[in-house]
Amino acid sequence: MKKVKVQDAVGLVLAHDVTEIIPEKKKDVAFKRGRIIERGDVEHLLDLGKCYVYVMEGNEKAVHEDEAARRIAEATMDVHMVLTPPKEGKINLISTVDGLVSVNTKKLYALNSVEHVVFTTVPDRYPVKAGEMVAATRILPLYIDESALEKAERLGKQGVIKILPFKSMKGGLVVTGSEVLSGRIKDGSPIVEERLRAHGLEMIGKEFAPDDVSSIRDAIVRLFDKGADLVITTGGLSVDPDDVTKEGVAATGARIQVYGAPVFPGAMFLVARRKGKYVLGVPACVYYSKNTILDVVLPWVLAGITITKNDILKLAHGGLCVNCVKCHYPTCFFGKGR
Repeated sequence: MKKVKVQDAVGLVLAHDVTEIIPEKKKDVAFKRGRIIERGDVEHLLDLGKCYVYVMEGNEKAVHEDEAARRIAEATMDVHMVLTPPKEGKINLISTVDGLVSVNTKKLYALNSVEHVVFTTVPDRYPVKAGEMVAATRILPLYIDESALEKAERLGKQGVIKILPFKSMKGGLVVTGSEVLSGRIKDGSPIVEERLRAHGLEMIGKEFAPDDVSSIRDAIVRLFDKGADLVITTGGLSVDPDDVTKEGVAATGARIQVYGAPVFPGAMFLVARRKGKYVLGVPACVYYSKNTILDVVLPWVLAGITITKNDILKLAHGGLCVNCVKCHYPTCFFGKGR
């Protein structure tokens, strides 16, 4: 490339995109790379603050930003992503499925350690819908050496980012509490069912159980026998003497993996497995809080992730919902600190 005054660039080939920004209106490319600069372009370029431009001169051995971004993106993307055309040197990676984004942060940092390479993603375990952006990449200069680009490609192929498609699963709901079963208080479970369906669960049954170990046990077993892939229980998980949901889950033969989580709302959360299938015990906050630990963990189950105690402990970082006046979940930090 050669740097020249815009007045001397007439007839030459522009070597880079030139961006135009109109505050609060637009940010877009005014002059695209490869354009032959005309005399009428000079005043516009000066209005954009461009006293000098780079023009192409001879054979360029380094790789242009558009091609470099494409190669990095193609090396890094998985089968559930597509790329946008380059714009101002940047390419976005778009999900083609509803799923959970999985980011290997160590490999991501290694990729960004390549000089002049920028690759950024949404957080690890971020739920996305088909058509949503999951990552973006570009190089900082207009051109990059082939050797540096090849290094970035090698690192990108090591598994920086992937999307775990949500599985189709059948869910069952166990509503615990003698006060609900007896009709002393109104059943609020339709709210929970609606939330579970919004996550993509096919609800195949709902059982009501009093605060009794054997009743809770039998309700859970009946739902699994009906074909549920996952059973969610609501309530009965605090330290009150009537709260025996945990004991009822254990009585099914399920192994309690986690009881208690550093998350608000949802601290009295329970994770158990029975014959390879999950039982998620959710405290009563699910009835009145817009988003709880259930909304964080349920997508993990739908994506086929095996939940460990360490997974739950990591939620301490970012596990505090601050109850924004206008909720933007999942586009916020709740449940994404890790």
